[in-house]
Amino acid sequence: MRALQAIIPARYRPAARRAYETVIPLMNLPLTLLQRVVQTPVLLAARSFKRDRKLEIGPGQGRIAGFETLNVVGGINVDYVWNAQRRLPFRRDTFKLIYASHVLEHIPWYRTVDVLADWVRVLQPGGRIEIWVPDGLKICRAFVEAEERNAREFEKDGWYRFNEQRDPCLWANGRLFSYGDGRGTAGHRNWHLALFSFRYLKEALLAAGCRWVEPLDRSQVRGYDHGWINLGAVGIKGE
Repeated sequence: MRALQAIIPARYRPAARRAYETVIPLMNLPLTLLQRVVQTPVLLAARSFKRDRKLEIGPGQGRIAGFETLNVVGGINVDYVWNAQRRLPFRRDTFKLIYASHVLEHIPWYRTVDVLADWVRVLQPGGRIEIWVPDGLKICRAFVEAEERNAREFEKDGWYRFNEQRDPCLWANGRLFSYGDGRGTAGHRNWHLALFSFRYLKEALLAAGCRWVEPLDRSQVRGYDHGWINLGAVGIKGE
């Protein structure tokens, strides 16, 4: 999409984006169905006794080397089409590492601990779970400072979707709630449904079965780096 933006005149880009966001999901439906019905059960069976396994939940555009991938919609970089809010289709103690970047905020806040507990269930004792989410505390603090003191800390983020005027309130709305499919469709999977600080993310991981949790530095991002708003934590499953 970014490559196309460079060759499309600015006045036509909003219409081009809407067309792109309408057509691509429709084109992806047959692939998603095929992967859900055929590929997912075949790979689950074929890899059931594989060792030294790593799982990425919600992969981006590219595959992280050495990781199996699970996503709610299909794609060329997806192994298992599955909703990560449901009980994962793996046996207990399957993976040595689970990685999920900007997935957890799309799951209702009141289900955070239950969902994390199932992710930890399929983690081996002593295994790592690495979680990245938007830093809700950082976003809220930047918003309040912009409104009350005209501070411009939020501009370090550099993200202004649907916000050409770079208004801090619109920026905060976009970062906290996302924008769905960009057309206001209720229930779209891209809406944000949970807010996190490191304190709460740590408590949730401990409640889910981790024995130890510490912050992650942005240098430890494995895939796409969401930049200034990124908040990461790593948990180690109890023995």
